[in-house]
Amino acid sequence: MTEELAFALAMGVATVCGAAAGRIFALEADDRRTSILAAAYCGAGAGLMSSPVFAFVLVLAAELLRGQAIAPALSGAAQATGPALLWGIAAGAAGGFVAGVLIALVKRYAVP
Repeated sequence: MTEELAFALAMGVATVCGAAAGRIFALEADDRRTSILAAAYCGAGAGLMSSPVFAFVLVLAAELLRGQAIAPALSGAAQATGPALLWGIAAGAAGGFVAGVLIALVKRYAVP
């Protein structure tokens, strides 16, 4: 497994977690703008929490299965968390944004 594949999988997990977290907040919002922004914001938080851990575990398992010793495998896994933080937040926000847009288009809001 290459490092690019590990980041792609971590971003995919962050996107799914972001969409799941953003959906909850988008359903509770009062208007469309709040629905979209709250979903993207909460999705970014879900991506922040999920992608570094997932990337660390995935790269560590790949390095150990490749036959490396523990210390270099831990070093490679620790180095993978930096880019996973950046791209996990972006992917989680994108997932939440998409969920928020879809919910804002479908949900009917009460007229005050």
